[in-house]
Amino acid sequence: MTTLYFSSTGNCLYVAKKLGGKNLPIPSCIKNGIYEVKDDIVGIIFPVYGLLIPPFIEEYIKKISVECDYFFAVATYGFFPGGITSLLREIRTSNGHRFDYINRLKMAENCITFSDMKSQTGDSEKERLSIQRICEDIREKRKYIRPDTCIHRFLSRSHMKKYEFETGTGITKDLTINKSCTGCGICEKICPMSNIHIDKGRPRFDGTCVSCGSCIQNCPSNAIHHNGEKSSARYRHPQITLDELLP
Repeated sequence: MTTLYFSSTGNCLYVAKKLGGKNLPIPSCIKNGIYEVKDDIVGIIFPVYGLLIPPFIEEYIKKISVECDYFFAVATYGFFPGGITSLLREIRTSNGHRFDYINRLKMAENCITFSDMKSQTGDSEKERLSIQRICEDIREKRKYIRPDTCIHRFLSRSHMKKYEFETGTGITKDLTINKSCTGCGICEKICPMSNIHIDKGRPRFDGTCVSCGSCIQNCPSNAIHHNGEKSSARYRHPQITLDELLP
């Protein structure tokens, strides 16, 4: 089994680890030009952004060539998934593969402008049971596409008209770096788009931000703050370490 994943705070990585097999971070695959994947089971695990598939994830899925007997997708979300499974159902890889299994998984909310991270613990019993069921489905190669309601689909389509997570300046225009910054370089290392560079001991942002918030959530000094954050609390999945998220 090979699982391609994107994880800024460890939620998706945790699910990938529970599945077992070979786990490949999608940003590293993009950087290293890995667009061909061969295995008995191949899957994608990623977080929902603004009720939609993150644009760079959708682009990657459409570019890859997959040779497998079973192709799955799991989308994690914190509050509301929108019509994510319907959107995934429309996608094909470059060699025409469609998903055999599509499911969504509620986990801790990690959007700091939507929820106070103090209230997000992760690794609840309900979450573990949901992950267990999904893992069993995938290992047994169950063919299933979770249905979306009309409201789910409508809200996702509505968000497409004014999508807030396009690649570009992203959230960087709303970030402040306080005096606790040590210039350690963790933000530079963990950024999936190589959008951050340490310049004279301070992070400098370029124009390829995908608004994942990884730099904010994983700063060891809690030095990076969003103007719209609910609090200065931060979240990382309790079963995932910072080292595991670093490339």
